Amino acid sequence: MKLSFKIAGLFVMAAAFSSCLKDDITLDPDKSTNVIEFKNPSSFVSPSGSTYSMYSKSFDLAPEADYAITVSYSGAQVAPEDITVTLGVDTAAVTQYNAEQEEAFDVMEPNLYTIPATVVIPKGQRTSQVLIKVKPSQFDFAKNYVLPIQIKSASSGIVSGNFGTILLALKAKNIYDATYESTGYVYHPTAPRAVHAEKHMETVSPTTVKVELGDLGGSGYFANVTVDPKTNKVTITPAAGAAGAPYTQFDTALPTPYTPQWDNASKANNTYDPATKTFYLRYGYMGGNGWRVTEEILVRH
Repeated sequence: MKLSFKIAGLFVMAAAFSSCLKDDITLDPDKSTNVIEFKNPSSFVSPSGSTYSMYSKSFDLAPEADYAITVSYSGAQVAPEDITVTLGVDTAAVTQYNAEQEEAFDVMEPNLYTIPATVVIPKGQRTSQVLIKVKPSQFDFAKNYVLPIQIKSASSGIVSGNFGTILLALKAKNIYDATYESTGYVYHPTAPRAVHAEKHMETVSPTTVKVELGDLGGSGYFANVTVDPKTNKVTITPAAGAAGAPYTQFDTALPTPYTPQWDNASKANNTYDPATKTFYLRYGYMGGNGWRVTEEILVRH
């Protein structure tokens, strides 16, 4: 009796394991079944275990941009004939991803992209490229766009259960969005210190980027830095949900009782130099026992 229970248990485990595998898997590559799927197109951003894989891509703020992705006949064999792959979008995939991951991504509106209806993987080949056209200058910066591209069908072969639909998180980036080298100083009543780090300034709007305040990003301190393209003067405000708000910028001098503590303090006048792609910042917030002020010069890599 005990033996029969053990055998039954093994069958249940085996069935459960096989049900988790969407695509046919074999230990012998020469006997594996090919599947038609999307190859990883860019940076992978979805967490492990997601039903759908998400990839992130940013575009310069231009009227139109191309995004090339690849459809693959994946496995041991090449395509035995021309395979016509029909493409489309699966908006339900975004709804499911949002529910699973507690996110709030927006399905990209059809007027913002163009995808071909079909693509052909030629006989004897393994891949074919799909050219997606997007319109970054028309993106709404208040939205988190996702394009859920799907292989709807194929003239022959098996469509992958794992990568037959992928989610493309697409963003537009302004001219200030980049990685910068930050050098400066944090004025603090009890913990003054120098700052030297690499920082990414991330697009918020066509003229605004988000950046870590001093060295306090790990504690939730982030600022929105907005450039006036006509004057190159900078306005600094707390980023959405940032700690320590409100923030105050000091264009001409440090607040009392501070005095300059590094060589380039006088340059931190809240401006942007487009010729050198450099930000000169001085701003801070009031803490329980006085001002905390960051002066820094950020030079684009």
